[in-house]
Amino acid sequence: MHRLVILLTLVLLPSVCGAQQRIEVWTYHVSPPFVLDDAKGLSQAFVELLNNDSANDHRFRFELVKLPRKRLDKRLERKRPGILLWATPSLFTAAQTAHGTWSEPLLTDQQDFVSLPDAPVEYENPASLDNLVLGGVLGHRYEGLEAEIASGAIKRQDAQGDLQNLEKLMSGRISTLLIPRSTLLYYRKERKLRDLYVSNTPLYQFNRRVWIADTLDQSAIGYLDRFLETLPENPEWQILLFRYGLQPIAAAH
Repeated sequence: MHRLVILLTLVLLPSVCGAQQRIEVWTYHVSPPFVLDDAKGLSQAFVELLNNDSANDHRFRFELVKLPRKRLDKRLERKRPGILLWATPSLFTAAQTAHGTWSEPLLTDQQDFVSLPDAPVEYENPASLDNLVLGGVLGHRYEGLEAEIASGAIKRQDAQGDLQNLEKLMSGRISTLLIPRSTLLYYRKERKLRDLYVSNTPLYQFNRRVWIADTLDQSAIGYLDRFLETLPENPEWQILLFRYGLQPIAAAH
């Protein structure tokens, strides 16, 4: 019996030692190109890039978890181990992200004003939108415009998403819309959206980064640090940027 126990231990030991460490990858960005209707998109592709990376060597199994912002905030408050994709430091308090580190920028994004070429809207300041109908996305705040929207100087109409706003613009129901450059680039590639005017001045610019919780195992943190450091030269990452039309906003380290 004793010999049988030893034999079973020797058989099972490799599988126990080789067990993968599960790591949650959080995102609260659920618009294209990050999340698509077919459950794919850049976020899922990024997770697959991590899982298939030769340096990972099957040590870590990354799983995408899509969360509303409030549930994400709870995870940060409770210091749950995980990583956060496409996040902007200024949108989080210092307390929320104090127990982790930010990567270098992956994408340099911005909120663009888009209009029709026969009625172009050039943004200079909030007053340049007076008496225009601005298309926004339900639940989004637009820093620098909220006071004028509240006063009625800027007439805001909301849609469920960016594609609906583009359709409203094409049909002439709104004067201009706000859309992240990342989303605009994706739709331009996938839907051949060429005849649109983009203001030379965006509402604001922001960097999309990865945040890594320091409650992760040190071996996982070390792996992620090396992976992100070499990401700009990673040919698989370059393929993803091309697939989603994002080469113009890829940050070069």
